[in-house]
Order: sequence, then structure tokens, then C-alpha cells
Amino acid sequence: MKKIVLILLGIAVAALLAIVTLISLIDPNQFKPQLAEQVRKSTGRELVMAGEIDWRFWPSLGLSLEKVALRNPAGFAEPDLVRFEQGEASVALLPLLSHRLEIGKVTLSGAHLFIQTKADGSSNLSGLLKDATADASEPVVPAAPAPTADSKPWQISLQGVALSQASALVQDDRSGTSLRLDRLDLDMGQLATGQWVPVTLAAKGSADKLAFDVKGQTQIKLAQEVMASELKDLSLSGSLSDPSLRFDSFSIKGDRLALGEWSNLTLALKGAKGEGQQASLAGSLEGTLKGRLDKEMKLAELSDVLLTAALEGDALPRPQMKLKLAGFARAELDKELITLSKLVMSADEALLSGDGTVQLGAVPSISFDLKGEKLDLDKWLARSAPTTPAQAREDKPTVGASNTAATGDKEATGKSEALSAVEPDLGALKGVDLDGRLQLGSLRLKGLDLGTVDLQVVLAKGLLTLKQFSATVAGGQVSAKGVLDARQQPATYKVHKQVAGVNIRPLLQTLAQSDLLEGKGDLDVQVQGRGLSPLALRNGMQGKVTLKLSDGALHGINLAEMIREARATLTGKGAEQVKEARKTDFSALTASFQIADGIARSNDIQLFAPALRVKGEGQTALVLESLDFLFLTSIVESSKGQGGKDVDELKEITIPVRIGGHWQAPSYQLDVKALLSNNKLLEDKARKEAERGLKKLLGDKADNEAVKGVADQLLKGLFK
Repeated sequence: MKKIVLILLGIAVAALLAIVTLISLIDPNQFKPQLAEQVRKSTGRELVMAGEIDWRFWPSLGLSLEKVALRNPAGFAEPDLVRFEQGEASVALLPLLSHRLEIGKVTLSGAHLFIQTKADGSSNLSGLLKDATADASEPVVPAAPAPTADSKPWQISLQGVALSQASALVQDDRSGTSLRLDRLDLDMGQLATGQWVPVTLAAKGSADKLAFDVKGQTQIKLAQEVMASELKDLSLSGSLSDPSLRFDSFSIKGDRLALGEWSNLTLALKGAKGEGQQASLAGSLEGTLKGRLDKEMKLAELSDVLLTAALEGDALPRPQMKLKLAGFARAELDKELITLSKLVMSADEALLSGDGTVQLGAVPSISFDLKGEKLDLDKWLARSAPTTPAQAREDKPTVGASNTAATGDKEATGKSEALSAVEPDLGALKGVDLDGRLQLGSLRLKGLDLGTVDLQVVLAKGLLTLKQFSATVAGGQVSAKGVLDARQQPATYKVHKQVAGVNIRPLLQTLAQSDLLEGKGDLDVQVQGRGLSPLALRNGMQGKVTLKLSDGALHGINLAEMIREARATLTGKGAEQVKEARKTDFSALTASFQIADGIARSNDIQLFAPALRVKGEGQTALVLESLDFLFLTSIVESSKGQGGKDVDELKEITIPVRIGGHWQAPSYQLDVKALLSNNKLLEDKARKEAERGLKKLLGDKADNEAVKGVADQLLKGLFK
């Protein structure tokens, strides 16, 4: 036993003496010229070693180098292709006796890499490895002898690589792009196939305008085939930002990543969108999912996706929103086809489910079939409620000639705000194709309740076709078809809408903030035009609107009251004041409007009411929202209940009523001049009464021809 210890001690002493002799007798700096020359022959580049090459004795024998650089050819932005401040490497001696090259951890501090591609396409990487036949004058180095049957093959292993405070710059002058690593710290364990190797990483830099600061750790198991390698316990976090978008923090965690195997992933991020300090959108996203990429890398699958987001900002339809997404996805990478199934999407109270596909390409094509039970867009969009008709009528002057006294009242005149002429940007319609269907049990929009909604749309190269829209509304049914052509500027449109059996008043209250009409009936709208700005929609629209109502009422006007006013005007007596609702019931109302040049005109308005027949004509200016209509009312039978016997005296007399003012503040006036000039019976009666009055006033002079001439002129002026 004592002899064995002495032998081992002797071997150790001999090894120590050998190492000391090696270090003392061999100066590695003397090999600098040979190393530089060999690099020049191999790469054509200059190797500069400004620092010393020193032996390293512990924990294993190795070398350390300082201030080493490989030069670039002339004409590039930086002088060095690669350089480092300090580098260390070691080799275990005893394993060399067994044909094992065990290299210790290679460490580099202050390393920097610079790669440049100039505008002419030349790169500082070009010609880095010279062709051995390029220079015939170069001496031929004999190849190493092949191992014989008796020799052992060398086994090479590397304990690891460590980079500290490394940096890099890769720039392409052709495209003006660059990738900059301001700092890179990398620590990788022993690189050996079939073993899990720990890796830690920290990097900070930028890719053009995108700045990043990331760190992470994982374990990697290398395989003989690179694509068969695996990762596990992946954890990556950091931040990303560019001038308009930033992720203040993000993290990705995965249990195991390998081709052909399912992986469990956890995602989390927090960020904002917007220039400077004013973020138009901010929020966070969290979620979990399972993912798999097949070994041929042709099929990617996502399963059990569950993502939740909390957003806030001016860019949203409402100040704060909560979004959720769940479902499955399948991507056929070779076909650029993504299939989405069992999707469930929610935005606060809104909930949709269904399936879809996405065909990627220069213009992506999306198809979908979505369903939802209830969608309240008013609550979701959180928009302010429109002015109600009651508010619009506040302080409205009473019906009759006195309405003209309210010309200075803004509510009465209904002064309109200027309409914008700015066309919406429809460029997005050219960037994607759609073919989809949306079905909803109920939909609330701008106070309007729709039921059994069925919407089908097709978008192809900027041409949007509304194949079908149907819904129940206000006790009836609405359907529509149309086309929006965004391939030209401004865009053109064509719409055909049919409304059948609906109660018209709630529609007018919701869509036009007006309640002038009440009744149940049909509406047919066929319009087309060019331009989608608020001004262009009203100014450039052309088409026809047909209205048929039954069992309704005109609100804001009482024709019986107007008739009593007419009677008072003719008899010179004051009209009896009867407190009645300001409305006129009718059994039927029909009208058709021609729309062109910002005006809707009609000459066939007919209203049938008890004892009354009304014919009307006139127009409304769509931009100014002004009214100019004349309704001619005739007494056709006993008017009991609509004015009583007082108006029976006006049978066979046409009573004109003029409607003017604004949509939200209309005015109603009895047209006295038209009343007198358009009724022969009234004119004859008025002439006789006027002549009788002149005789009483003038006495004997009434028979004077000159006086008669003046009286005739006065009477003519009364009726013309």
C-alpha cells in the first residue's frame, strides 16, 4: 500500500514538474506571428493580438488572451469583424492520454461582432474562407494521417461557453435595416448530446426602431440531428418597445418544447400603444394554451387556448374593456391555411361563438360563421344617448300662426351643425377578403331592439356585398341588400331596404330623433350614391322612398284645431279654445319621395282621416334638415269628434296648412292667403261681406266709380 501511495505521489510530482517546466520554458507569445500568418492565409484578414497570452494553471491548464481582433477589409464602417477584451480556455491533460480532448469552459469578455452588407451587396463576410486553389504559390499543407485500425478516434467535449458584456451590430445598407446588441450575457453548460444542458441569457439592444431587453433560462438537450433537440423549463421575460407600441413587460413559460410533442405554454404581457406619454390604448394579456409543431414543420396546432385581456384607452369603443378568447387552431404551414374551431369570444357582455378559416397570402382571406344569443352594442359601446324627441320639443311654440314669433329660438328653428365632408379611410377593405355570417338572437343598437338577426357579407378586393340582412324590429320585419365599392375614391354604394309591418314611431324616435308619425306599415328604400362622409351621404344620395301606414297619427299637429282657426279667420270670431292633444288620427297615409341633390321631394302625400281628406306635397332639405310642405285639407263628412259642428260649416272648402321649420322643431301654420284665394265659395262670400262693409263705411260715396275702382283693387289684393 505504501508503495502505491509513493507511486501516485511520484506521478503527481512529475506532472507538476512537467507543467512548471512547460510554463517556464515555453512562452506562448512567441507564437503570435505564426498564428497571425496562419489566419491571414486562411481568411485573408489581419489578426491583431495587442495583449499578452498567459498560461492559466488553475483549475486546469489553459491559456488566456487579451485584446484580440480580426480586422475587416478597408471600406467598412468599423475596423474589426470580431474582437474581444479577454478570453480564456483550458484543456485537461490526463484525458489526452486516452484520446479525449476535454476543453474547459470557454469564456469571452467584452466580445464584439460587426457584420455589414454595403449598398452594392458586398459584405465583410465575403471571402472569409479562401479557396485552397485560389493561390497556387501557397505551400500545400499535408493532410493529417487517417487513423489506423489500431488507433482510437478522438472524443471531443466542451464544458461550456460563457459570454460576458458582449455586443454586436449587423447592418444592411441596402434596406437601411440594422440589428444591434448593446449587451449580451450568455452562459451555457457542457455541450454534450443526449444530456440536459442549462442555459441562461440576457440581451439588450434594438432591431431598427424596436428596442428590446430580455432575459431567460432553459435547459437544452442536443441531439445528433439538430431538429431533434429539445427544450424544457423555458422561462423568457423582458420588455419591447418602438415609437408607437411598447410592451412594458412580457413573459413566456413552457414545460417542454420538442417537434411533434405537445407543450404547455403560459403567456403574460402588459403594454401600451400611442406616441409619447399619451397612450391611446393600454392593457394586459394573460393566458394558457397547448401547442404542437409536427416534425416536418408543416402542421402547427393550438389546443385549450384561453386568453384574457383588460384594455383601456381612447382608441377603444368604451373607456375600459375586458376581452376573452378560447378555442382551437390548426395551421397548415405549407398551405398557409389556418382553421379555427370551437371559438368563444367575449367583449364585456358581448359573447360570440363559432368557427372560421384564414387563408394567408398577399391578401388574406377570412371566412367565419358566428352566433350569439344577445348583443347590446349600446351598452358595449357606452355612447351618449341621443337627444330625445321630448327634449327637442322643449319650449316649442304652440301650433298656429304664432309659431313665426319663435324665429329667434334655436330649439324652434332647429339650427343644424355643419356636416363633415371628410371621407372615411376604407383602405382596410382592400387588405383582406371576407365571407362570413353572423346570427344573433337579439341586438340592441342606438336604442333600437332587433331580434333574430341574420347577417351575411362578402368582401373581395375592396368590393363589399351585403348578401343578406334580416331581423325583426318594432313588431315587423326588416331586410336589406346592398353593395359598397371601395375600389374607387370616393366609394359608391347601392342599398335596397324593405321594412314590413313595423310600428314607425319607435323607428323615427331612435333613428331620426323625431316622433312626428305614428302607425303601422311598410317602408321601401332604394338609394345609391357616391361618398360616405356625412355631407356626401345627404348631398349625393339618389333614390326613392315609399311609405304606407295605417291606423296612425300625425303628432304635433291637430287638423281639427287648424280648421277651427280657419273658421275663426273667415268669420272674424275667436276660435274656441279646446284642450286637445296635438295630433291628428288617420286611417291611412301614403307617400313616395324622390331623393336627389340633397332634397327629398314628394307630390303624392295622401292622408285619410275621419271626416278629413288630406293631400300634400313639398320637400325637405337633408343637409339643413328643414321642412317645406303644404297640406290641403278637405272636410268630406260629419266631423263629429274632430272639431264638431263648427267645422261642418266648412264642407267643400279646402284648408291649407303649411309645415316648415326643422326636423326636430317643426312649425305649423294656417295659410290664410291660400285659404282665401283657392276657395271660390269663400271668395264670393268674402267679396259680398267686403262690399257690404265698404257701403257702410263710405255711404253715398260707395256708388262713385273712382271709389269703386279703389275698392275693387283692394279686394283683388286680398285674394291674390
